[in-house]
Amino acid sequence: MKWKLFANFAEVAGMREIEIEMGDEIKIGDALSNLFEEIPELRSSVIDEKGEVHGHIQILHNGEEIEAENFSLMFVRDTDELAIIPPMSGG
Repeated sequence: MKWKLFANFAEVAGMREIEIEMGDEIKIGDALSNLFEEIPELRSSVIDEKGEVHGHIQILHNGEEIEAENFSLMFVRDTDELAIIPPMSGG
């Protein structure tokens, strides 16, 4: 599975993309756990003290935004692409 990391997440990880072998279908929450095993520094930037993704962060599955309540319900495949996008600001 390919993860794409944007902005400060790419800076923390030291890369914009990472491939993680995972085998068969897994839930998105498990895919996030696998990502944090590979890049533990990302955990505190993405997950709050309750173990939930910060509300201002977007997780995309093959280009489509996923609602946080679906992380434990939705499955992903090894050929899928996930992305983590931080909040955008500017003016």
